[in-house]
Amino acid sequence: MFPTRRLRILIAFLALALLSAVIILYKLPVPKPQIASAAGQTAPDFTLLDQSAQPFHLADQRGHKVLLIFYRGYW
Repeated sequence: MFPTRRLRILIAFLALALLSAVIILYKLPVPKPQIASAAGQTAPDFTLLDQSAQPFHLADQRGHKVLLIFYRGYW
């Protein structure tokens, strides 16, 4: 019976610690972005090679929706 009571106390303590951490982190101010947002501005033109080694010009896509993903991974 004793280990069960000790386990309940431990779980209650951990739950209280977790709740306290969440409350503290929730009240911290959110840092402002380091750069201004470019939303709504025209992207600068660039040329890259696509997967078929053909040049891709961003300016050729004017008027179309374009999703750019710059992956900074280890190839």
